[in-house]
Amino acid sequence: MPKKLNLTSQKILDEVFPGVPRGYDPLLVDQFLDKVIQDYVVIESNELVDKQEIDALRKELADLKSENYRLVVENGKYKNRFENIKAGVGVTTDNMELIRKIDKYEKYLFSIGVDINDIIK
Repeated sequence: MPKKLNLTSQKILDEVFPGVPRGYDPLLVDQFLDKVIQDYVVIESNELVDKQEIDALRKELADLKSENYRLVVENGKYKNRFENIKAGVGVTTDNMELIRKIDKYEKYLFSIGVDINDIIK
């Protein structure tokens, strides 16, 4: 889990230090704290951008996971279909006889000058 910042730019800006007779120069402390505030503003804006990027990446990941699942299911369907073809299921001598007849008809049509491609279109 990411660590959270203890301070924000607003907390730093609102911090008030008690005055002491012998201490640090308040002007120098304020200038230094102004630099710290600028850094915190950058950190806070980067954190917001990072959160938005993370949310976008999470959404993209979810979309990719659903797409992957869909493709796995589709692949399974085709795998089953091709397994049946490889095993010879559905290929019979009747089918082979029909293919031979089709081949004869195509040869006959070609011999009388009929272009088979025109018929198919």
